[in-house]
This record gives sequence, C-alpha cells and structure tokens, in this order.
Amino acid sequence: MSRICLDHQHMGVPHHLTKQFYVVLSVFFILTDAMARAQVNVEPNTAVLNEGDPTELLCRYAHHSITYCRIEIPGEPKVFNLSPDWNKTPGFTYFGKGLQNGECGVNIQRVKAINNGQVKCNLGVEGEELSGTIDLVVALRPKQPAVELMTKADSEGYFSEGVTFQARCIVPDGRPAGNITWFLDNEPANKPLGQMEFVASHPANTGLELATTIQSIKWNLGPEDNGRKLICRSHHQTDRESLPPQEGSYTILVRYAPIHKEDTTVYGLYLEQTVKVNMTIRANPAPVIEWTIDGEVVRQGEQKGRFSVFEPEYLGQDMYNVTMIIAGLTLEDTTKTYILRASNALGTTDYNVHLSSSATPPSSGLEIGAIVGIVVAVAVLILIVLLVLFARATGRWCFGVISQVFCM
Repeated sequence: MSRICLDHQHMGVPHHLTKQFYVVLSVFFILTDAMARAQVNVEPNTAVLNEGDPTELLCRYAHHSITYCRIEIPGEPKVFNLSPDWNKTPGFTYFGKGLQNGECGVNIQRVKAINNGQVKCNLGVEGEELSGTIDLVVALRPKQPAVELMTKADSEGYFSEGVTFQARCIVPDGRPAGNITWFLDNEPANKPLGQMEFVASHPANTGLELATTIQSIKWNLGPEDNGRKLICRSHHQTDRESLPPQEGSYTILVRYAPIHKEDTTVYGLYLEQTVKVNMTIRANPAPVIEWTIDGEVVRQGEQKGRFSVFEPEYLGQDMYNVTMIIAGLTLEDTTKTYILRASNALGTTDYNVHLSSSATPPSSGLEIGAIVGIVVAVAVLILIVLLVLFARATGRWCFGVISQVFCM
C-alpha cells in the first residue's frame, strides 16, 4: 500500500481530524486493492465474428491460481467445466496457460449464429466464485439496401431543375449495423450527407435484436443529373470477395430548359451554294425551334423564301441537332442577324448565330509564317554576333568610329 505523509501542523489541521483522515484514506486503499484483486480480466471484451469463424475467449485472474472454471456460451445446452485436459465436446477446447496460472478460456472451432450473446465465465478462487463476461457478436448480413425518396417526383417520375432533391438509404436488420456509402454512376456522390443513424430492430418471429442503418443525402438538381443512377452501397462485417457489398439504387430524371451557349459562328459556308447551318442544343424535354432572321420568324417545319427550318433531331443524352438550310447563300446573308430560339415547358433560351464564308476561324495565336519569320530573324542575329566575335578575335575587319579607323 502506498504511504502518504502529511504535515498537519503546517497545514493548520487539528490532530483529531488528521487521524480521521488517515483512517478514511486507509480504508479507501484497502477497498480499492480488494476490488482489483476480485476482478476477472477478459480478452477480448467484445468479439465480432462471422458465422463459422474460429475464436479464442480468455478469462484471467491475475492474483491467484483458480480451482475450477465454468464457461457458459449462448446457444450451447451444456455449461463447460474446463481444464487443460478437458476434451469432451467436439469443436470446443480449453485455452490458456493453466488454472494454476489463473487462466481459463475456450477455443471455439466454428462460431454458430446461436452463440450470439454474452459468454460468462465463473472462476473458483480461494473458496469463492468470481465472474467475468465477454460480448460475443455473431454477425448477420443485413437485408438489401433501399433508396427511399423524401422529395417526391411528378406524376411521370421527373424532377425540375433546381429542385432540392433529398433521399435516404435504409439498410435493415444487420448485426452489427451496416455502414453506407453513396455513389452517382459508380463515382463517389460528394453531396451533403445527413448523420448516420442506427435504430434497433426486432424482425417478427425471430426473437433477434438487430440494427437498421439510415442516412440521408440531398442537393440541388442540375441538367447533369438527368439519367444518373444514385446508388446506396452497404458495407458490413460479412462482406467477402465472394460476397460483395449490397446495393440499392434509383435513377434520377430531371427536366430542364435548353442550356445557354455563347455566341456561335458557323464557318466554311460557300457563297451562291445551298448551305446547311447546324446547331447542337441540350434540353429535356425536346425543344421547339424557331429562327429569327433580321426580324422575320421561321418556325420548325416551315420554309420562307430561301430559308427552311427542320424539326430537331435527337442525338441521345438530351442532345438535339437543329438544322436550317439556306438556298443560294449571298454575301448579304453573312451580314444578317440570326437568333435561334429553343423552348420547352421549363423555359426559353435564345442563341446568337453568325455565318461566315471563311474556311476556318481566325487564329488566336501566331500564324505559321510569323513563327518561321521570327525563327529566321533570330538565326540571322546569332550569325551576326558570331561574325563580330570572330572579327575581333582575328583582327581581319576594320570599323570606322568618329572619322577614325580602327582595325581589330
């Protein structure tokens, strides 16, 4: 027992109070030591295993040898009275360094689902019985995850662009509880997630206490979300290479107005030829098209003079090709203002289009000829510098400076 020395005279404490303090302190240490000696240590405190896994569970009394050891395992009809030479029940053997060393444990060759629960060991020590417990969790694979919508779609199953979409994943009846990860088309979702919740569940007529995992996800929908698959993937103790994580999924459908684009210039059109002007538009649902040419409107399926406008052609992935044909392109046509208007139930978008008879758009960088000229100029400059240096070194050339001639 540790000793604590106190100078009660210097502390100004009355002598009779100091004696009482020592008595209380001594009793405290005695009780603490007794509690430590009465404690049964277990390894591990909790064992989480799959059905069929082996395990070793150990109870230890560090201060004295033990005279007997009884271990109770959930689901087993017998109480095991273990010792190093005990070998009466197939699949169960003694584990430890011997009763004389205060150790008694059990080696379970294959854990069964019915073994889930609290393993209890009772040790005989100096005429009394001490107990310890180990939580043995035999994992049960949860049921298939389900994605549940918290934001409702319209009658056709669509959401509008900009809507705050919210859903939750439910992974029911696992032991222990499963974990959840979210994906969009097999890429990490990287969207705001709610706190993962673990709720106790009791499937009917099973007598089991299991756990259901729930987590929510939400974000504002954009055009890029249309047709993407939202995947909720559960991860669990029972996952194996031959038994991969389970998934639940939901395909998101989004309607949106035609997407805006910067002004477009169509190049390579030949004067006096019938030309085709093509534009690609992304929208859902399909857009309705009209062109305004210097104030005159030509709708899809119409022809006015030399201008014909066709219905949009679906290219897939919400992309539509819009075509206008001009018969006998004139120089004046390349100076006109063209406005393409695309509309659907979600909105209207205007696109400014320019026509050009140039074969290619002007380069934003240096032309090839300019680059070659720069290279030649640099080469000539280097050659001149080399000649001057050579002349200075050999003294072959003379240079006039302020009406005097100096030879170098």
